[in-house]
Formats: sequence, structure tokens, C-alpha cells
Amino acid sequence: MKIKAVVKYLIITFVITYVCWWGVAALVAYTDFVYGDILPTIIYIIGNFGPAVAALFCIDYKPYLRSLKKFLFSYKKHGVLFFLLFVALVTLTVGLSSMEWNPQMTALNFFITLLGSTFVYGGEEELGWRGILQPVLSKKITFPLAAFACGVIWALWHLPLWFIEGHPNQSMSFWVQATLGIFLCFWLGIIYDRSKCLPLCILFHGFVNVILSSFVLKINWVLILGIILTTVVAIVLWLLDIKRTKSLNNQSTNTK
Repeated sequence: MKIKAVVKYLIITFVITYVCWWGVAALVAYTDFVYGDILPTIIYIIGNFGPAVAALFCIDYKPYLRSLKKFLFSYKKHGVLFFLLFVALVTLTVGLSSMEWNPQMTALNFFITLLGSTFVYGGEEELGWRGILQPVLSKKITFPLAAFACGVIWALWHLPLWFIEGHPNQSMSFWVQATLGIFLCFWLGIIYDRSKCLPLCILFHGFVNVILSSFVLKINWVLILGIILTTVVAIVLWLLDIKRTKSLNNQSTNTK
């Protein structure tokens, strides 16, 4: 997949999402609708699917259905282990920094919220961010730069939410959310790199959203240290993969 496909993906993504989300912002600001009413909610959800819809338009292989199946359901051996590693690291980071469970998050609410966060309010985005954008960028620039670029773009994509009166994202500074998003791109990027499995990225994205709601989020040195260490793990895994690839290439050269 080429940069041309990335440009196409970004245009479709931002057009769909921005039209919907800025539309919701205007609807709430200039009419009697409030965020959470049926019409704004429907328009908002459509905007959520901008990255997913754009990704489906950017699969340019033939036959399409076979390529779509490969795109959605590929899996690399032992990939789930990396998924579980980052699930554990994120849970420990948020849990130890907070030490305060949200009393409204019962076991049933956790499960229901996880389903929503995975398939409607976050996880579905991974079809585009990890399925299209970050892998292509990683081939053109280094993994850390690709993760950072993807995080910045992801943050800009979310910008309209801070103009929708009553949206939950307004409880957090845009810059805090943007910073967390950049780090998240490192974690999701390495999960995809090691698993080649979009469903694991979709589930991880949804899980991160839920775990941030399950604990009372507290920004302190434990949270900051945990986020940095988790990102260091991702970078180390990337460096080890480079070393392994070079070793395999050298062995191949020597054999010839």
C-alpha cells in the first residue's frame, strides 16, 4: 500500500467525521438539542466510523472479498501474548496510579461498556489507524516517528469533540488526551506489528477506553512513569525486531 492510499484514507476519514461531529456541535449549540438526544447521537456515531469506512475504501487488492478477509482476520503466531502484555501493563499503570475503582462500574457495566467501546466508540477506528495509516508510515519512516505522527493525526481527528457541549471528552484537557493518544499509538502499533491482527487492536483500544473509566483517573507520577515504561517496552520490542531481522538477513547472505 502506497502513500497515495494514506492520503485517500485521511481525506475520507476527516470528511466523514468532521462533517458529522462539527454538525453535532452546531446542532447542540444552535438548537434545542442536547448531547445525548437521539438525533445528535446517531450523527455522532456515524462520525465515529469515519476511519473504518475510509479503510474499507482503501483496500485496493483484488479480489476484494479475499483481500478484505485477509485485512480483517490475519494473525501472526504468538501475537496474543503481546496483546496480553500490554493489557497487563496498562491495567497496572492505571490501577496503581488511581487505587480507586469507579463505584458505578459494576461487572455488568464493565462488560457492556467494553462492547460499546470496542465496536462503536473507539475500537472500530483501528481498521483505519492500524490497518492503513501506521503500517504505511512505518515503511517510510521509523516506528517511533510513525507512532508519533499517527498520534498527532489521531488527536486532530478528535478535536471537534471539545466543541460539542456536554461531550465526556471535555472533562479532560485536549492536550492531555492528545498526549495519551500519542503514547497509545506506540502500544497499538507494536501490538499490530507483532500480531498483524486488527481484532486484537480493536479489542485493546476498547479495553483502554474502559479501563480509564473503570478507575478514577489521577494524573500523578505513578501514571506518568507507567505510561513511559509501557512505551519503552514498545520501543524495545521494535528494536529487538530490527536486530532479529538484521540477523536473519546476515544469515541469508552468508548462506549464499
